[in-house]
Amino acid sequence: MPTTLLPHAGTTFMDDLRELKPGDRHYRAYVGLPTGYDHMGASQFRLLCTLGLREHHRLLDFGCGSLRAGRLFIAYLGPGRYHGIEPNRWLVEEGIRQQVGYDAVAIKQPRFDYNDQFRADVFGGSFDYILAQSVFSHTGLLLAQPGISALSSVLSPDGLLLLTFKEGSRDTAEEGWVYPGCVKYRPETIAQLGRSAGLHSARLPWYHPSQVWYLMTRNELRLPSPSMMDHLRGVVLFDAQFAPQGAAVSPPSGA
Repeated sequence: MPTTLLPHAGTTFMDDLRELKPGDRHYRAYVGLPTGYDHMGASQFRLLCTLGLREHHRLLDFGCGSLRAGRLFIAYLGPGRYHGIEPNRWLVEEGIRQQVGYDAVAIKQPRFDYNDQFRADVFGGSFDYILAQSVFSHTGLLLAQPGISALSSVLSPDGLLLLTFKEGSRDTAEEGWVYPGCVKYRPETIAQLGRSAGLHSARLPWYHPSQVWYLMTRNELRLPSPSMMDHLRGVVLFDAQFAPQGAAVSPPSGA
């Protein structure tokens, strides 16, 4: 059963979240830093919208977890346009219960599948956008190659695949799933993973606190132009670590 975070007398919501560690069996912690749940979801939502996602598009959120980003996409996209794949069913159920709500699910009709075999074709049809945030930072090469190929097989001819990796000077020696630990790949290997799946790739300057964003697409003309890259640079959401020294970083208590 997932851990339920109960408020303590005299503490704030954020204080209670800080008691959790990444990987703990709580819907916010199992998917990463508990106190960064909102920031990471919002950064993914803003990235896809910057790259052209609109309410009529069909989105596959691969490794959707507890709907950290999905809660925003479900509200934004039209009915039946959001699709999530997640091997841990309890995460999705907690995301719906804690964040999305059953009424929103009834209205927006998101679709979910709970396979752990990189089966991306379970919904039928192709996708305009595919998101795989912090998936291939946990997969060895023997999983990464067929995984990216599986996503490529359901990407529309002009569709965009957004992935994150941890870069390093050497490729990981791991072969299977690694969680909550991470694996690293050389940039050259990441590009080769894309080419092997019939995809062109570009490294994006979009901010991520610990990984690097890549865009992959079948259509080379869909890679960001230099002027588009300018819209993808810098800090995309305010974070306290970027505040000037001595500046206020949060509203006053009770605001």
